[in-house]
Amino acid sequence: MSQFVKVLRKPAVAFPVILIIALIVEFVLLEGTLGISLPSDRNSAISRIEAKVKGTAPHFVTLNKRFTVVELVLNRGSEDLVLRESFFMDWEPGVEGPPNATVTVEAMNGKDVRWTFRELGERGEPVTGDVYQVTKFGCCDAPPTYTYFSLRDGTKLRSTHSKLDNRELEALDALVIN
Repeated sequence: MSQFVKVLRKPAVAFPVILIIALIVEFVLLEGTLGISLPSDRNSAISRIEAKVKGTAPHFVTLNKRFTVVELVLNRGSEDLVLRESFFMDWEPGVEGPPNATVTVEAMNGKDVRWTFRELGERGEPVTGDVYQVTKFGCCDAPPTYTYFSLRDGTKLRSTHSKLDNRELEALDALVIN
């Protein structure tokens, strides 16, 4: 037997080697397949696309990330939040209907994540100082769905099939403040 094999058979050496290999495999699985990132990765926004075949049909899977800074006006002043927005879409060409898509938003103040929400939809954006809009496009003759969230705590405020006008957004914004 070689010296290397003898060393590896010792428990004091085998355990750390197995632990290191397990941690590397776990990192590759979580980051590479599920897109789950380490907390230290919260300060980066990496997008990716994957073209693959499911059954006989081609699929295009995209994950786009971006940061948006918003200023919340509070009774005691103002506060800046960084929104880490993730847009996931699994699209199959030639298939009617909206793709499998989600919008995920994390609000960060420094390194702390204050709240998170996830909603079905293809697009998302802050529309007023305190309100975030997620758009899920409709299929065929179905209208799109607009869902509104509070930027103060991430709670869902309203879903509708018509986009809110400025007056309705101001009323929704006032609802969030109070």
